[in-house]
Amino acid sequence: MKNKYLVPASLLMAITVMLSACIKDEEVKDPNRPVVVSNSWNEEFDDAGSLGGKGWVIINNSDKVGPEAWRQGRYESTNKATLGLDYIVGFPAFSSSRSPNDFISCDFYAGAAVANMSVWLISPATKMKNGDQIVFYTRDAIDDGSFAIKDGTDRVQVRANFGTPSTNTGKLWTSVGDFSTLLLDINAGLSFGGYPTTWTKYTITLAGITGTVNGRFAFRYFVPDGGPDGINAGEVGIDALSFISK
Repeated sequence: MKNKYLVPASLLMAITVMLSACIKDEEVKDPNRPVVVSNSWNEEFDDAGSLGGKGWVIINNSDKVGPEAWRQGRYESTNKATLGLDYIVGFPAFSSSRSPNDFISCDFYAGAAVANMSVWLISPATKMKNGDQIVFYTRDAIDDGSFAIKDGTDRVQVRANFGTPSTNTGKLWTSVGDFSTLLLDINAGLSFGGYPTTWTKYTITLAGITGTVNGRFAFRYFVPDGGPDGINAGEVGIDALSFISK
């Protein structure tokens, strides 16, 4: 007598395959499995006023501090100091979503009179290790309204604090505080035209770090004899910054 509950072999195989697929699917969606989180981030500097809320810190250690520091990018028509003649100040952003001013800049107005300038733009605390990269674009330009050779003599350093997430830069214009590691020095000799006058890409690959550290890096506008009455300092911009965790 035949067993009416006998299941055909083909149906058993199909059920087995379905159960196996369900188990694999459950394994992929296992809530207890650690989620891989990338430490990479981007900053377009479209809104300089929001940087503090993201963990950025701006410090002006110039020996004569002016009315500005790192600020929203400057690209505007003005008649300041030109006897009423209009001219263009600054340059348009490399990458913009709202306006040509979608970058961050620093210029001689961060100092007063003749100033030795040291103006810091410090990144948020970031997990960093060897092989990670800092990628950004920067440029300066000669101010058409000042008619002075000083506008081409800009300098920016990129420094890192690989020890702690501290923002300590010291108190003097010459001090670096906890940012003792120099990663890049653009136009260290302050030569006229030594800073790029078109948007130029720089890539820094981190090295010399033990393990993974929670640190910071910083852009330092570092110009002696600057300020509005000095022989150096014009305006620099930074845009399209990426920290790439490898």
